[in-house]
Parts: sequence; structure tokens; C-alpha cells
Amino acid sequence: MKRLLTYIAIFLFCANVLAIDLQQAKAQGLVGEANNGYLAPVTLSPSTDVRQLIQQVNNDRKESYQRIAVSNGLTLAEVARLAYQKAVEKTESGHFYQNPSGLWVKK
Repeated sequence: MKRLLTYIAIFLFCANVLAIDLQQAKAQGLVGEANNGYLAPVTLSPSTDVRQLIQQVNNDRKESYQRIAVSNGLTLAEVARLAYQKAVEKTESGHFYQNPSGLWVKK
């Protein structure tokens, strides 16, 4: 039993170390704020961890945008556009965002 708990603790520690969080991904220039209000990869071939992170963040954003849209009588696209503008404002220096024409810009 003690050995099993040790293996589980090691697995959890390793999984935690390998997983990347949103701020790390932004700081490393792996992801940025896309002009559609969602997160997108900046690199051409993102790792599995980065793709999973993007999917999770975008799923959460879509749920949030949907709730805001319904409660304010807006479309999902309108909320996403407003969220993009806010995200660009909040983008930290050195992080990437996509300009309206689709080019990645480092702030």
C-alpha cells in the first residue's frame, strides 16, 4: 500500500510538472489572444499540452460568452468580439495577440 501511494504521489508530481498553465504558455509565446475572442496557438505545431490547454480555455470561454450573451440579449459573436477587445487591453507586455487582420503581434 505504501508503495502504491508513493507511485501515485510521483505520478501526480510529474503530471503537475509537465502540465503547462495559461500564464506559462503566454509567457513562452506559445499561445496568444486570437481576434475571434478565443485563445490560439502562436506556433505552427503546438504540443499536446498546449493544444489541451487551448481547448480547455476556449471551452470555458465559450460557456462564459454564452451566459453573457443570453443575459444581455447579444449574440455569441458580439460577446466574443467584446472579449477580444478586453483581452488585448489586458495582454501583458511581451505576450502575443492577433490583430484584426490576423497577424500575431507581440505587445
